[in-house]
Amino acid sequence: MRLIRTSKLRKSARNGVKKSALITASTALAIAGVLTGTGSAQAAGNGPGGASNIRGTDPGNTDLLVERLCNQEPSLTGVYGAYNVDTGEFKTQDEYLRDVFGLWKPAGPWELFRGWCGYAEASTWSTKGETVRTSPWIGNRGSTDDKETFVSGYSTKTFAKKSVGGTINLSLAKSIFSGGVGGSAGYEWGWEKTSSFERRSEKSIPPCTQVAVTWTPYQRVVRVNPIFQVEDYQWNKGDGDVTAHTWRGRDAGWKTIYSYGYYIDGTSDKLLPNGQPDGREDKVEEKLDPNSCAK
Repeated sequence: MRLIRTSKLRKSARNGVKKSALITASTALAIAGVLTGTGSAQAAGNGPGGASNIRGTDPGNTDLLVERLCNQEPSLTGVYGAYNVDTGEFKTQDEYLRDVFGLWKPAGPWELFRGWCGYAEASTWSTKGETVRTSPWIGNRGSTDDKETFVSGYSTKTFAKKSVGGTINLSLAKSIFSGGVGGSAGYEWGWEKTSSFERRSEKSIPPCTQVAVTWTPYQRVVRVNPIFQVEDYQWNKGDGDVTAHTWRGRDAGWKTIYSYGYYIDGTSDKLLPNGQPDGREDKVEEKLDPNSCAK
């Protein structure tokens, strides 16, 4: 399973992040209320990249939580987030310092975390792309069959889309998919490998008909799930700050988390072993107005 970590850094790292005293995992597990409602939507660590699914396990819109968390530019020490474990609300570090508490410390139901985002391949499959016309229309307004030479051309396409949060940034899509994340697709994966053709072919045109050539590309889709690897996770239940190194202080299977409904699909036209676009060419016909044709 391929994992890609974003590498873009903020122009200036945040300074003065206060580190809480480290505690053992057994102590973290003993904190009352931390592990309530863990659910059984998926066994811990069985997701892409060994991540655990927090969707349906923790409150709130966890798809949007991970999207907003990982949409931040990381500092030298990672990305930061604040999570209200009662309401499911998420805030960035800036939002937390502005709206909740002026210091980067857990308060009430707000738990704080720091870590790194990455992208783990979840699945891949083949599909057919949208059929496009690749030649001009050529009409025959006569009363007998005609033959013409058609020139058709096509260039491969690649694009990406997110399930949450709108349009994906092009540079992010390139960093995810052009680095070989579609390796399991072999030579068929054509991301950022533009290929084109121009073909000439003679085709018959029936009377009072116009003809064109179309191309239906065969495509490969690679789906990745954004994942978050926890470095520090903090809470305070009224008896002092506690720091763990897994999501909400759970066991080691929760070192890395994701939310099942948030994914990014990269789609690319397939390539044949010779590097040419893979797909199907068809001849299409349309009847012309009989009044415009020879009787």
